[in-house]
Order: sequence, then structure tokens, then C-alpha cells
Amino acid sequence: MKVAAILLAAGKSTRMGCLKGILPWQGTTLFEHQLEILEASNLSQIVIVTGYKSERFLKLAANYDVQTVLNTNYLKGKCSSILTGLRNINNEAEAVLIAAVDQPTDSLIIKKLIKTLQMTNSSIVVPVYGGKRGHPILFSTKIMTDLLSIQEETKGLRSLFKKHQVYEIPINHSLVEININTPSDYQKALNLNNLKEGQNANFRNGYYHTTNSK
Repeated sequence: MKVAAILLAAGKSTRMGCLKGILPWQGTTLFEHQLEILEASNLSQIVIVTGYKSERFLKLAANYDVQTVLNTNYLKGKCSSILTGLRNINNEAEAVLIAAVDQPTDSLIIKKLIKTLQMTNSSIVVPVYGGKRGHPILFSTKIMTDLLSIQEETKGLRSLFKKHQVYEIPINHSLVEININTPSDYQKALNLNNLKEGQNANFRNGYYHTTNSK
């Protein structure tokens, strides 16, 4: 199955107070982490949508086999970035994965979503953790017309969940629910991540601090 991915990295990160994609994550940045995960997921195409301070991301993206596109209308909301990405997806794509730079994921999660879409022939596959829907979300391109019609006024992608068959796949991984919007969100995400890395981490006043635990 040919699956394209759209990585959203156009927002201003207003609530964080600094560019979220450049925040440290697992020895690199959130942005580069997402690119590495997408490259490891056997995808046919990776489209990066930039906007605010796009030059910061373009320098990093140059090291990866990805396509970058600029959303000049990023201030109009997330739908504008999703639509920019969708318009650059190759016609042969059978599905499109929509991910965000502030929602770190894992290639195992992505591969499970793809396998589920293949097995169920659903229109939308969404991961579920702790009884709640999370991310990233995989869409069959058979509903591309509806994908291209999303609007902020009608709650964007959420409007499609009421119209099409959605398959929920339980995934026992906390990354499914991580959504980094504020310093507090980032700290919580770091703490979850540290359970694996054996570090103590703190995010204070826009700076990242780590102390190796003994």
C-alpha cells in the first residue's frame, strides 16, 4: 500500500512561547524526531508543511528525503496547512497519514495503522489509548474529496468522523495521547519519556535541562 504522510509544522507556537519543533526530544529536536520516524515507516511520500519561521525547518529538512511546501496562509488555522499538504500528495497514494510536529509518534504505531487500514478497508483509522482517540490519524484517499473540503468553521478533520467509517485501533503507547502545546504539556511529555530514558528533565523559562539519574 502506498501511504503518503503530511507533517504539520506551520504554527506560531504561541502558547509554548518558543518554536515547538525545535524543542529537544530524544537527543534531537521534535521536528527531526518526527522526520526520522516517518522515514522509518516505509512511506511512499513525506510532505512537510511549514509556515511561521519556515527557514528554521527548511535547514533541518534538507538532511531528509522529504518534500517541503510553504503555507502562506498558516494564520488562518490548521485546516489551511492540511489542505496545503493534501494538494501536494501524489495521485497514486492510497492513504494519507496526518501528523503534527508537536505530537511525537513512533514507526510501530504508524505501521499498525497502515496494516489496520489494509485489513479493514476503513475510511479512517485512529489509534486509541486509555479509551481516548489520539494521533496520528490515517485516512484512505477514497475520501480525498471530503478531505479537501475541510474548514475551520466545521471543526476541520473532526467533521469527517461523523460522515465516514472510523476504525479505532487500541495501542498501548502513551505517545498516542501526547499533545505538546504549553510548557506544562512539554514537561509532562518529557517526564513520560524519561521513564524510558532514565533521566530527570525540566523545562523552565524556555530552556531544557537534564540531569542523569543515578
